[in-house]
Formats: sequence, C-alpha cells, structure tokens
Amino acid sequence: MFTTLATAVVRRPGRVIAGWLLAIAALSAATFAVYGLDGPRGGSTQADFLPDRYESAQAARIEARVFPAPAGSSAVLVVRRTDRAPLTAADNARIDRLPRELRVAGVSAVTAGPLAPDGRVRLADARFPGDPDAEATIQAVERLRQATDAALAGTGLVAGWTGEAAGAADAFLLDLIVNGGMMLVILLLLLVIFRSPAIALLNLFLVLLVAQAATALLALGGKVFGYALDASTTGLLPVVLLGIGTDYAVFLLFRYRERLRTGDDRRAAMVHAVGRIGGAITVSALVVAVAFGALVLSRLASFRVLGPALAVAVLLMVAAALTLFPAVYSLLGRRAYWPAKLLAPPTISAPATSAAPAVERAGAAGLPDRAGRLVARRPGRVVLATVTALVLLGLGALLHRPSYDVDVLPPGSESARALATLRSGFPAGTLTPTVVYLTGAGVDAAAAQRFADRLAEVPVVAAPAGVEVERDVARVRLLLAEPPYSQRAIDGVAAQLRPAARAAAPPGTRAYVGGETATFADIRSVLDRDLRLVFPVAAGLIGLLLLLMLRGLLAALGLLAAVALGFAATLGTSVLAFQVVGGQPGLNFQLPLVVFLFVTAIGTDYNILMIARLREELRAGRSPRQAAREAVRRAGPAVAAAGVILAGSFGVLVASPVLAQVGLAVAVGILIATFGLSWLLVPALAALAGRATFWPARPRPVRTPAAERPATAPTAGTMVR
Repeated sequence: MFTTLATAVVRRPGRVIAGWLLAIAALSAATFAVYGLDGPRGGSTQADFLPDRYESAQAARIEARVFPAPAGSSAVLVVRRTDRAPLTAADNARIDRLPRELRVAGVSAVTAGPLAPDGRVRLADARFPGDPDAEATIQAVERLRQATDAALAGTGLVAGWTGEAAGAADAFLLDLIVNGGMMLVILLLLLVIFRSPAIALLNLFLVLLVAQAATALLALGGKVFGYALDASTTGLLPVVLLGIGTDYAVFLLFRYRERLRTGDDRRAAMVHAVGRIGGAITVSALVVAVAFGALVLSRLASFRVLGPALAVAVLLMVAAALTLFPAVYSLLGRRAYWPAKLLAPPTISAPATSAAPAVERAGAAGLPDRAGRLVARRPGRVVLATVTALVLLGLGALLHRPSYDVDVLPPGSESARALATLRSGFPAGTLTPTVVYLTGAGVDAAAAQRFADRLAEVPVVAAPAGVEVERDVARVRLLLAEPPYSQRAIDGVAAQLRPAARAAAPPGTRAYVGGETATFADIRSVLDRDLRLVFPVAAGLIGLLLLLMLRGLLAALGLLAAVALGFAATLGTSVLAFQVVGGQPGLNFQLPLVVFLFVTAIGTDYNILMIARLREELRAGRSPRQAAREAVRRAGPAVAAAGVILAGSFGVLVASPVLAQVGLAVAVGILIATFGLSWLLVPALAALAGRATFWPARPRPVRTPAAERPATAPTAGTMVR
C-alpha cells in the first residue's frame, strides 16, 4: 500500500506540493476571515472547563450572571518609598494624582487602591480592553510603565506593575526567545546530523507549514462544533507537531539516504524508503493519536478538546510525511544532502566458513555498532542492567507531589519584584481573592456581613476584602493567608473554608466557594479520577494497536512494559531534580499527563521503528541476535537523531519559568526512550526471545529480487554497507 502511494507521489510531485499549498492557504484565509488577526479565544478561567456539578464551576456561573466582570484584563501598581519607610501623607497624595497622569493609549482606566496595614505599600489598578497576551495590551503595559517612571521621578517613590497583564508583558520576550531557541536547536541539530543546510531549513519550513494547517483546521472546527481552544491546546500544538514532524522527516531522510547510497535513482529510492517506513510511522502516528485521543474520557472540557485536537494534528502530520515530504525530497534527490557527499559504503566480505548469513566484520564503526554488538553478545546482561537503572530512577516517582502554582512570573522581572513587594505588606492572596457567593431569598447586606465575619475566622483566611449584594446574591471576597496556588491554600479551601461556608449559611440560603484556589481544588479531584481512567484505557488501546501492527503478543507486551518503565523513570527523575535537589514544593499538576503524552506516546515511535527493523532483518535471514545487532546499527542512527533533536528542542524550555519542569522532564524522558529503551532494552529482549517475539506470527526469510533488495539484505558472500 505504501509503495503504491509513494509511486503515485513521486510520479506527480509538483501536483502533490501544489495541492498541499492550496489547502494550507485556503485554511489560513478562512481562519483569518472568521477570527481576524487575534485568532480564536479560549475559556477565560479554568472553571470554564470544569463539569457543571463542581462547586467552583457553579460559582463561576453565578459570577457571570449576577456580577459580570468587565471585558479585558488588569494590572496592579505597587508603590513604596525608596527607603522602605511608611508612606507619608504627601506620598499618598502624590499616588492619588497618578490616575489622572497615567492616561496612555490602550489603558481603559487607572484607579488608586488600598494602603497596606503597615503603611509601607500602596496599590493602584489599571484596566485594559484586550486580553493580557494581546499585542495591544503588551504595548500598553510598556507605555504605562514608562509613564509611571516619569511621573514618580524625583519623588522618593518607586513603583512596579504586576498582575496578569504585566506578567504577560514580561513573559512575552522570554517566550519569543524560548520559541526561537527551540527552532534554532532543531536547525543546528539537523545541520550537524545531515550536514546539509537545505535539509535543515526545508524540514523546519515544511513542518511549520503543516502546523499552520493543523492550527487553522482546528480553529475552524471550534467555530463549527462549538469547542474552545484554550492556551494549553494552542501552546502545545506547535510544539507537538514540531517534534513529531521532525521525527518523521528524520526517519524518511535516513532511509532515503540509505537507498541513494546504494545507487538507486531519486524516485526509486523514495519509493523504497516510504514503502519500508510508511507502515511503521503510520502505526506510530496512530499510537500517538490514540494516546492523545484517550483524553476525550477526561471530565475537564479543556482536556477533552486537547486530546482529539492533538490527535487530528498528528494524523495530518503523518499524512504530510507520506505525501508532501516525499514529493519535495524526491524532486531534490541527492541535491537535498548538499554539500555532503552520498558515497556508497565499502563492501565487506565475510569469511567463507561463516555458518550464519553474511555479517559485516569490519567498518562498522560508531556508537550504534558498538551498542548493537553489546546487545547481540550480552542481551541478558543488557536487560538486567537497563531494567535495574529504570526501576531505581522510577522509585523517585513515589515522592511525587503535585503543584498548582501556575502564576509563575519570570525571575528578576518587574512583575516578579512588584509581587514580592506587594506580599511584604498585603496578604499572599491579594491578587487572587477567593470569592464566596451566598444565594437565597432574603439575602441582604446585614446577613451578608454576618456571613463574611464568620468566614473571616477560618484559619486559611487572612482578611475579608469586601461584601456586595445584588438580586438576593451576596458576594464575599476573602484574601487567603497562603499563596493562592499553594498546596496549603488549596487544602485550606477544600477542608476548612467550604465546610465553614456551608455551616455559616443562614437557613434557606446556600453558599458556593469559587475563585482560582477553589477551582484548582476541584481540578485536583478531576485529575485524580482522570489519571486512573485515561492511563489504563490509553495503554490498552496502544497495546491493541501494537498487537495488530506487530502481530506478535510478546512484542506488544514487551513494548508496553518498556514504555511503562520509561514513564516511571522519567517521572522519578523529575521528582529528584525539582523536589529533592531543587527544593520545589512539587511538580506541575499537569506534568504526569504531559510526560505520558510525550514520552509514552511519542517515545513509542522509536520502539516501533526499532522493532519493525528487527523484524525486517529476521525476514532477511538473520538469526535473532544478528537481527538485533543490525536493527540497532541500521535504525539506531535515525532513532538517535530524532530523539536528540526532540530532547534538545524541549531542553530549551528549561529557560522558561513556567515550562522548565515540562522541558526537563520531556527531554530526559525522550533520551531514556531513545537510548535506554529503543537502543538497549527492546532489541535485547527481542534477541532473548528470538522469533517467539512475534508469536503467533513467525517472520520467515523472504527472497527479494536483487533490484529491490534492501541495503541490509544478505547476499551469497558479501554485504553492501
């Protein structure tokens, strides 16, 4: 099937390329026509994605109905004296004049705020009409900062802007650097691996084109089917496609180069390459899509969108890898690898007394060959050593604690410094108050105040921050004594505030605890259930796909066991790096899911490619140990190249305060999947199990016509390398 597809593609490559370009242009134009330059908007808060039965989601609906928030975003100005002494009457009078002086383009209003109890810090608030990460808002924040510095120059006062809009402005440049760094790392690694600037640039360009098509397709789907693409989806989508698309391109280009080196013309070489790896990367894409798609079982609406969205994007990328990429590279032929020279490797003769099929005895230099020889000679020791190392690393996962601190600001930025100053004078939860709604007939200001006074006695509450009553609904704002996203704050809201609010509600009324902290308390409950459901279902579906593709029960079970060990080792390494060594309170609450998606799903690609090559070598007449050695030697470089590129691109994320844990975890996990699993454990297990690996199927030697014989197929007495 894949040979037929490749033959059709290389026969009319221009039409294939034109078809893709027209489709991408049409999707992009349609998205622009529907959404404009800013693109689709997602849910405004995490509560938007919770099921209706959760209390924080019910509180959010009350907020939207009775106390609708103004559109746009906000920032908070934190003012103190340069000598850190209490603010004087003159200082406060100067701050009161700031709203009239800070009228800059893009800012709706500036309002003077409260004074800290110790009198050393004063706040002000600014409103912006757009979202915090919109370009207009980022520019308005910069103008506001310049105007603030000018207004307070020489007054003995120093100020800084923090909050959502200011934090987004500070993170904007860092995000640009990180994203640019990812692409630069991919370019450099492709250049080092293939020694061809054309391949490095062209591969990145093609992957970004397909990513644009996927983003546009999903955005239009959201308009038609009514789902929202939140920040996690739009943020992960290009990263996933950049990694997966590069993987597929590397697999194709390695096999294509292998055939060009044997003397095939560009069309025949591409047909052979697609015919040999098409099945493996298609099944790999299906495995990844199934793993992502299993998120449809989540109770979080954001995950129910994220999973299928990534699955569709991955399937679109594999379609490009089987059509667009072959069309482009078959047109270029050997020129794609310029200035590298595609020289045919030397022909090595095996001794005539060899009882096994001819095997290379020399010239197989390099790490892949050494790893292949180690696996072939000592498979039992390799299995024991690898499993022991993975289990030891996996023990760290027992110490895993989730962290919900999503409000991470760039270290050293103005917003981070201003937040530290704010928390020196105000309760930790000032910027993110917890809100309790009291509903019922007869709720008035007096009842609401009594209710608020009782809630102020709860240990996790530092102070009330105002009471409002509207249409038989009271809104009570509470400032928490703990940082709002900390584990202690979440535990306090769930175990202290919610029971206290129910107990304090007058007869005939009902209390709903909302806000970001309460929302994460509910998300924690949802994720606990999701992880127990999604992981087993995804593992079962992946195992079924592997069984259908490999037609071998032991092979499918072995790969599942290998990726489970890799997942545990990756999570354990992350715990050791961030909790034990780094002293952080926990790992990002989404990290286990992200590790599962990237390491388990994408890392399975490498195992599939390795096991597919091993079966190919068995069918070429090799013994199990010889097949394991050849599989590592032949497929190992492609797997290593793809793994190092993906790990390197994610490693750049360590520079981001928000994504540092994700970057390190995925980078380490991909390296474990590449070298620990694909290079060592999987081929060593196959060498031990022999042809029983594929039971009940039995790969039998197949005679292939010389003209179609792959470069690794044994001949009567020689081996083309």
